[in-house]
Amino acid sequence: MLNWILNQFKRQSAEDLERAREMVKAAGRGARTDLANAHDLARALGVKVAVDASADQVIHAIRRYLTRRGEM
Repeated sequence: MLNWILNQFKRQSAEDLERAREMVKAAGRGARTDLANAHDLARALGVKVAVDASADQVIHAIRRYLTRRGEM
């Protein structure tokens, strides 16, 4: 049972990491980023950003997080 629970967390984390990579790549190409989605993704990853942070600031924080984890 414990292994199943841990696998669920790992899968969720992998999905969040993939969404984060795609969001950062899209922002790098100049695509508009939905601020609410960016904040939700940052929260899911555990990245702390200010409530009034702009989409660019949130993307930058997510990019730093991915770089530190070696996921970029």
